[in-house]
Order: sequence, then structure tokens, then C-alpha cells
Amino acid sequence: MGSFRLRDKTEYSVIVKAARSPEGFFAVFLAVTEIIFSLFKFSFNIVFLGNKVFFAVIVGFFLGMIASLIPPKISRIISIVLSSLYVIYLLIQLIYSSVFKNYWSLSATGGFANQAFDYKKTILLSIGKEIIPFLLIIILLALNIFCILFWIDYSIHKWEMYLLHVFIMGAGITYFIIAVSLQGEDKNSPKSLIRTYSSVELSVQKLGLVETMMRDGVYLIFEKDKTLAGTADTGFEYEAVVPVEDSEKGYYYMVPADEESDADKEQNKNKDEKDNIDKSEKENESAGKKEAAKNDKAVGSVKDNKKEKSQNKKDSTESQEQEAYKPQKLDINLSMMNSITTNSSVIELTNYIASTQPTFTNKYTGMFEGYNLIFITAEGFDGYVIDKDLTPELYKMSRNGFYFTNFYTPLWYGSTLGGEYANLTGLMPKGSGDLSMQKVGEQKGTMPFCLGNELKEKGYYVCAFHNNEYDYYDRDISRPCIGYDNYIGVYNGLEYEQDENGTFVWPQSDLFMEQHTFSKYCNSSPFHVYYLTVSGHLNYDFYGNAMSEKNRDKVRELPYSEKTRAYIACQLEFEYMLEALNKDLTKKGIADKTLIVICGDHVPYNDMEIVDELAGTTLDSFDRYRNTLIIYSASMDRPVRVDKPCSSLDILPTVLNLMGLEFDSRMLVGRDIFSDEQALVIMQDGSFITDKYRYNALTGEISNNGDYNVSDVELSSKLSIVSNRFRMADAICDLDYYSYIVRLKKEK
Repeated sequence: MGSFRLRDKTEYSVIVKAARSPEGFFAVFLAVTEIIFSLFKFSFNIVFLGNKVFFAVIVGFFLGMIASLIPPKISRIISIVLSSLYVIYLLIQLIYSSVFKNYWSLSATGGFANQAFDYKKTILLSIGKEIIPFLLIIILLALNIFCILFWIDYSIHKWEMYLLHVFIMGAGITYFIIAVSLQGEDKNSPKSLIRTYSSVELSVQKLGLVETMMRDGVYLIFEKDKTLAGTADTGFEYEAVVPVEDSEKGYYYMVPADEESDADKEQNKNKDEKDNIDKSEKENESAGKKEAAKNDKAVGSVKDNKKEKSQNKKDSTESQEQEAYKPQKLDINLSMMNSITTNSSVIELTNYIASTQPTFTNKYTGMFEGYNLIFITAEGFDGYVIDKDLTPELYKMSRNGFYFTNFYTPLWYGSTLGGEYANLTGLMPKGSGDLSMQKVGEQKGTMPFCLGNELKEKGYYVCAFHNNEYDYYDRDISRPCIGYDNYIGVYNGLEYEQDENGTFVWPQSDLFMEQHTFSKYCNSSPFHVYYLTVSGHLNYDFYGNAMSEKNRDKVRELPYSEKTRAYIACQLEFEYMLEALNKDLTKKGIADKTLIVICGDHVPYNDMEIVDELAGTTLDSFDRYRNTLIIYSASMDRPVRVDKPCSSLDILPTVLNLMGLEFDSRMLVGRDIFSDEQALVIMQDGSFITDKYRYNALTGEISNNGDYNVSDVELSSKLSIVSNRFRMADAICDLDYYSYIVRLKKEK
């Protein structure tokens, strides 16, 4: 096809000539798509928008130069194909971000292969939400194809023009490098994101879709398995030791829980009105151990069925209270790692771990040693749904056990699988590329600290259940790695609910799952069972969600929108599961010998307006992830209120401590909540929360609690700690690091 000419070429202005060149056209095309996406998806930030536009222009110029060197007919075909693929990628990101509130990675394509089908209704609804940018991008593609066919001049330039374009590209690259370098060096800076590709979410927000797609491709082709060859740059940063005054320590309060009539006021509590009953002290670093605080007496304990431990908690003498606690670490010599491997990444990670301080045992260590353990990851569960009258079982368990008032479930990459990974491993999942749990399964990873493996070593009967397809996300491959060889789901042994027509009910009933699984483990002693529920799955409506329809009458009169009522209705099925579970445990006579742990996989991310409505206010980027952690046993004679900020990453080390199991706290990102270590809640984008302030990684803003002012040195130290923990989690997964620890332990 020839070029479309309205007048003689010589009459065109220099600007039009440049626009008709492949270089100019593709630079403008990519820049405009970045601008459209950014304006509709992010709050305006001129610096980040500048990053995106400049990078898009550079890439557009480069692609245009290549196109001008290829015969026109072939070049036009290639241009249309590449433009169409890019727009498809753009539309996928638009819809994916609308559904999952984060961004899609090319290298995780296999992990999301079946999500498109399962989320088809949600995808259609999301297209409706994003219809304006969706149509603009489609129109832009149509215009792009028209211009490629009829307007762009693909003729080979004179060498002077190529020289000019190379100069322009060089100037653009130089400016981009300088601009990015001036935006900081921390893990969340654009410069670090280019170098390490640690977060697809931050990469899209700070550098744009073009850069993210290219960086993702580079990772997929060249870097995906590089760490296994020992050539990865783990890049651990120096963590400055920042001395703090006593009043600035990361202490937490533990007080008897309020009466039920007062518990409803928890969300608006005033910290200054609470009694400081149990302030922990920092470990004595010079002695390598810490002394129990003199005022460190137990607030909650277990009933007479465990008399020895209960008496030790209640009637311990002064000398026992002051007995030195032990560091929570393995009895191994990490300096011997180089004797079993030459992998430089493994050795570097080991050196970092050896440089960190472990947490210590505490008064709650072994409180539930020998107990049965039921661990539940609840689909789409949000603590704002708990109500004294509507969900009495959830209310009782959340208030009468350990009552966590500052608990968060960050929205980890990988949706439910990412949330599961954090809950079960004490590590945050990778923020881009591979799905961490799938990677563990693919490489037959060693995960010795997971509860399934720990308790199996203690002679427990261990099993796991999921009331959805057993192989979804390749769980049938990863479950044995985390200790659940005996894993049953739909289509490999678990009975599933059908309607009167014999059709598979979606979502499945959590109550139905409990009724058909309790008998499989209740006669084993001791046992550990892991449940992954599904009743709380989206969509939240009364026309496609079987659980919402089932419980519609229970929520009909609630003063909420239809969507919020539908969400509550499907979560009621989880409430009924817990009611049945506790009744069965009591009937069996083992309720007071069983510890129950419950945490959501994520908040209802696709419908955050539900959370706002339940909370009664529009929540900020931190409080929207505030949730409820339940650690409960009928044996507890008094509840314990915990106000220390904590997250899903802290569940594993906390439960390991409560069960009296051996682990190395230095090798987990999460920390035992009952340790005296300063509170640190790490969010998915590198933002974090301490008991003194919040840091927003996207904006760099700090929100202080009260009059506390964070120093530059303290902030820098915290940023390094957060960065290192992300890197440590990635390296542990990529390197199958725990396999080296197991070998080292055997050769001790």
C-alpha cells in the first residue's frame, strides 16, 4: 500500500514530517497510552508521569528506527501486530487492576490461566467500570492501524536523519537516567525497580506500562532462573542500629479484653485511656539474652485441663519470672554454609541472616503445646463483617481468645494464593513474576517451618481440605511441600454440594465442607487440619452467588447496599461452619485441647466500597487492609487484648511460639507478635506501619501517631529493614534456601 497524500510532501511542515515518521508516530502512540492509563488509574503525579512518558518516547523512537529499516510492507504488518499485542496487554492491565487491585505479570501467565474463566462475570462488570478508558484505548488502536496503513512514511531515511534520531534518543536516555537517579535509592525508588523488578505494582505506578512490560520480558527470558545458578544480586542493605528512648521503644500493651458491650467500640478506642499492664523490655544485646520483665505476669491462661502449664503461668515465682528467655533460632553454625555450597547467593543470604537479631521466647511460649491445631484461611474475609448479633461465633472467637486490634492483611501479589503463602510461610510472596507458592511446588521446595511439616515431625495426624478444585493454582503440587501430603479438594475425594439439578454449586458451602470432613480427623490425637474456604468468594450479589442467595433472608433488613448485604450473606456461611466446628469439638470432648487460628486471605479487593460501608467511613490506603486475626481456644479462662500492630506475615512465628515448636526467627519475615521486637507491618507496596508512624511508599508521606517525629536516620533504617525483608523472602523462595538449612542442620 502507498502513503496517503493530501498534498505534495514538500509542503508539509517539519512537525508533520516528524509525525509521519515511524519514530515520531510510535513515540506519540506509546506516550498517549501511558497518559490515558495514568489519568484514569492513578492520582496525578508529574514526576511519575514524566518517567512514563519519557520512557515511552525513547522506546517508540527505537522501534520506529527499526521499522524504517525494514521493507515497508513487512514493516506495516509487524507494526500492526506489535501495536495490537501492546494494546491487548494494556487492556489486560486495565481490567486486571480493576478486579485484583494490582497488576498482571507476563511471567505469571500460567498461574492465572484459569482465572479468566472463573472471573468472567467480574471481568465483564469491570469492563463496565472502566468503559471510558477501555473505549479510548480501542479507538486509539483503530486510529493507529489506519495511520500505519495509510499515513506513516516507512521509506528509508537519509543517514543524517538517523544520526539526528540517535542523538535525540541518546539525549532522552541521558535525561531519563538522571531524572530517575534523582528520585532516590531505596527499594521502592524507580531506579531500584528498574534494577531488581521487585514489584510489578510499583513498577506500573512509577515507571509505566511500557517499562514494566519490557522489564517483565527481560525477567522472563533472562532472569527467571538466575538465582538458582548463584548469580543473582540479592542486594542486602546495611541496617543502621537506631537507639531509641524507653518511650519510643516498639512496646505493645496486653490487657484483659473489655466486656462485650464495650468491644464494639474497638475501632474508635483511645489508646491513652488503656492501662499499661504488660510493657516488655528490649533484650540485653551485650549479654545476648534478655531477662523477663518484673511486671511480666500472664494476663490470659489455659484452663485446668493443662494444669502444669496453667500453674506455671499463674503461680510462677519471682526467680522464674526473671529467668532468661532463649533466642528463637536453630542450633546451627551459619558460618559453615560455605562448606556445603559455593552458591554465592545462598552464602550472601546466610551472611545477612546471621547479622540479624533473633526474637526470644516469652511467657506465651508453649502455651498450647500438644494441642490439636485447626488453621483456616477464610476466602475474602474482612473483620468489619463481625457483629455481636449477626455473627455470634466469630464475635466470640475474636473477642474471647487473643483479641488483636491492630491486625492487617496486605493485598499480596497472587490474590488468594499470595495471601495463603503469607499466612502459612511467614514470608511475603514475590511482588512480580512467579507466584511464590507455585514456585515452591515446581521446585519441590523445602519448607521446614510450615506448621504441616513441624507438626508432622511431632507425630501429629496432618491433613488439608479445600472446597474448590483441588488442583487450582497447582495446589496439589505445592501442598505436600508445606506438609500437607494428605490434601483433599473437589475432584480428588472431597464431596461437593450440588443443586436439585445436579449442578455444581458456586461458591461451595463452608458448612458443607465441615460436615463432610470433621470425621476424617477428629479421632486422631493429636491432629492438625488446614482449611481453605471458598464461600466468601466474589461476586457479591443475589443472582449468581449461591451462598449469598442461600442466606439472603438473614440480611434482608440490614441497612446496607445490596452488594454489601450479599457480601455479609456469603460470609454467614463461614460463620455457620465455625458454629458447627465448635459444636463438634465440644461434643467430641476436645474443644479445650484444640487451638483454632483464622485469618482471611485478602479483603474483598474488587469491592472496597463494601469495606467502607461496613466501617462507616471511607478508609485510607492502610485502614482498608485492617482485619481480624483469630487465635482462640476454649481452654482460655480469660481473653488477651493485643494492640501491637501486626500482619498476616506474623501468624506463623506466633503460632509456632504458642505451640512450643522449634524455628529460627531470623529466617522468617514475620515476627512472633508476643516478642519484644518493635512492631513492623509491611504492606505489599513497601509501605509500612510501626506503633509510632506510618510510611506510604508511593508518596513518601509519613503519618505520625500523636506528637512523635521520626528522624531521618530512623526512617532510613526502617526502609533498609523493609527492603532487606522483601529481598530475603524472594531469595528464600528462588533459592529453595531452607533446603540448605536442613542440610546444614544434619551435618552439625
